[in-house]
Amino acid sequence: MAQQKQPAWTPDLERLLLQALLRAWLSLNDDLFGGAMRPPLFFLDTGDSRRRLGEWRRSERRLTLSLPLVRERPWHVVRAVLKHEMAHQYVDEILGRHDESAHGPAFVAVCAARHIDARAAGLPDDVGADDLYVGLDGGAINDDAARVLRRVQKLLALAESDNLHEAENAANAAQRLMLEHNLLVVQRAGTRNYLTRRLGVPVTRMPAHEKMLGGLLAAHYFVHCIIARAYVPDLGDDAFFLELAGTAENLAMAEFVFHFLLRAGERALADEVKAGRLARGDRRRFLAGFVAGFGDKLRAEQTRQAAVGLVWTGDPDLLRHVRREHPRMSTSRVTTTVDEAHAVGRSAGRDVVIARPVEAGTATRQLALGPGR
Repeated sequence: MAQQKQPAWTPDLERLLLQALLRAWLSLNDDLFGGAMRPPLFFLDTGDSRRRLGEWRRSERRLTLSLPLVRERPWHVVRAVLKHEMAHQYVDEILGRHDESAHGPAFVAVCAARHIDARAAGLPDDVGADDLYVGLDGGAINDDAARVLRRVQKLLALAESDNLHEAENAANAAQRLMLEHNLLVVQRAGTRNYLTRRLGVPVTRMPAHEKMLGGLLAAHYFVHCIIARAYVPDLGDDAFFLELAGTAENLAMAEFVFHFLLRAGERALADEVKAGRLARGDRRRFLAGFVAGFGDKLRAEQTRQAAVGLVWTGDPDLLRHVRREHPRMSTSRVTTTVDEAHAVGRSAGRDVVIARPVEAGTATRQLALGPGR
């Protein structure tokens, strides 16, 4: 996807960004620090600084964030840096610890108690919201998970078979392999590194089929999905987007499925419109039905897996991680109009098979589980 041209830097844009940062600071102050602190003076470093992401200055009560950070990175990354600088503010103004280095014991303890990244960069350990590749050579994915994903890719390549029975079996085997992997990981009860990834483009109004797809990913692909709200500088306003949390391997798989299904749904709709059975105006209802139909298929496979003892009951550590990041999180239901377009879409969704050719390179040891073709 081509990167959107950023709006020109103006005093009005600066004012909107500073207001958004203040709102984020107020929310984090309540959620993480019990409302103990007073708002600082906010500044944006308008130089081309990508190395110093943020700075807290006690003498001036000034909290500065890098403008490239705020304008170019996803909002959850901006919030991570903001939390890091707020921890410095808390150590200075609430604990009054001025006899230690900036990242001394008091700061580390404050960060640990609130699950804030205490590293100097202040950035989350993320593979990147827009990455198409996940490194397998000592990066976020460990060797066991890398081997599982390579096997999954081979199965998804087999799922492109013209023989529908073979394709279905391969796709189901890939899903079962991910289930077995995650059941084993949870049973080990070790420390897991959870990452965050944004899906799609922030919008002022999210269509029902994307909300439903987020729910399916959470129910069947071992991630947690929320509809997040964040300030988007290019829009000059808050917008909504799907935010996934999970392990690196599960995020890679879930993001691939998300893009694959969106494109498969659009292709199926184009076929129906070309055949004269539907109109372009039926798009939203058709796509909602398409996602619902794929959900029917996933639930049927889930029942078959449960019959042989493979039952996923969730990852409590992941849920705790998400609740720490979003303490005001709530649930809601998605309503759609059920009509002929929805029924046609549901039938098409039940027939779709998740498939992907093998694109893993042995030289780079990277796994291309990016957006589907």
